Amino acid sequence: MRVTAVVAVTFVLAFVGSVLAQEQWVEFSSPRDGFRITFPGTPGIEDVTWTSQMGYALPARVFTVDRGREHYSVTVADYRGIEKLGIAKSQSCAPGAETCIGGQTRIVGPGYWKSDVHGAITYAVFMLLRRHGTPTGMTWNWAEQVEGTLLQFTNADQSRTSASIYMHDNRLYVIEGDVPKGTPEPELFKMSIGFIRPDGSGSNIYSQVYNNYMGLGESPLPDLCGLRGCNAVGLGSGAGVAAAARPRIRREDFPGLANYFPIDGTASNGGPIQSNDWAMSELWRRGFKSVIDIAGGPADAAAAAARAAGLKYFAMPIAATRSPATFDIAKVDAVIKAISDPANQPVYLNSGNGRPTAMVWMIKRVLVDGWSVEQAGAEAATIGLVNDDPAVPAFWKFAQDYIVAHDEPPAPP
Repeated sequence: MRVTAVVAVTFVLAFVGSVLAQEQWVEFSSPRDGFRITFPGTPGIEDVTWTSQMGYALPARVFTVDRGREHYSVTVADYRGIEKLGIAKSQSCAPGAETCIGGQTRIVGPGYWKSDVHGAITYAVFMLLRRHGTPTGMTWNWAEQVEGTLLQFTNADQSRTSASIYMHDNRLYVIEGDVPKGTPEPELFKMSIGFIRPDGSGSNIYSQVYNNYMGLGESPLPDLCGLRGCNAVGLGSGAGVAAAARPRIRREDFPGLANYFPIDGTASNGGPIQSNDWAMSELWRRGFKSVIDIAGGPADAAAAAARAAGLKYFAMPIAATRSPATFDIAKVDAVIKAISDPANQPVYLNSGNGRPTAMVWMIKRVLVDGWSVEQAGAEAATIGLVNDDPAVPAFWKFAQDYIVAHDEPPAPP
């Protein structure tokens, strides 16, 4: 009897343990697809095709978990290759067929590819409305500072569907949870979505992220000096420095880069590179033609990622010795020539932290573009050459000495 009782208890405990294991919710991550979410189990994964509103066939993946009559899914549609599809479509259109060609404007894009990206969330909402009918709830939302839309439906059989839709880095995320009548709505599932980088780290450190900024790179950049305070980004806090007189730094958050400073239509600078694949693909998407790396050190991985993305890559370290502020004048000459070459523009200038590239750009502004030292120095302070490191004064001195040594006096009348 005792043996039988023990066996029975063991069986019950094993059964309960099995049920609890099935009920367990775990966080699932897919760095490849840029998201994490809490699923009631390990999802199945299916490669599918997502047909966009403009008819483009885009790669997508569907992650699903079924638990009895409950159904949980995340669909990730990748819009990142749509620009090439739009250009190809526009080039095959009949002359004058504007509805096929698309406007060549900043908003529409060839083949209406930009319109497709702008409207991706709206189109996904339409698809859900067509499937489920009138929603019982619909509102704007954000998850980890990425904007999106929340929807709730009560279906004909009284089952309920909760959905959330987000667009981040030109990828569309459609999260759906379906539960039978009498079951709590799957709110926690749809609200547990998060966004990650290819290395699995967190994606966002912005004040608020819209895909037009993160994905298309078109929205006005946040005023980081105003949002975080000038002192937070190394512009100095001396009592004698009036806040209004401090230059507003141009630092922008950028996929795969620790620091990114947009300059103008010919160049941007920053560094170091944290994810070669992500940074290079984003640079290509934003229209850069080349990467000039003056940091030194191993460059094979960065070079391979740049060329795979269709970028030219130049490894041109300028350090003369191991000292962080000693530079080889001949090497600086070569870098200035390379960044001034229209065939390389727009060019991304990479260094360990953005300071050396800002220094080189300051020199180029004076000697090539004809700016005054004061103008070039003021710009350099907004793109990384700020006095937040003991080596920075030596950077300023090198730039000034280089300019003096290379600046030719005006020819006599």
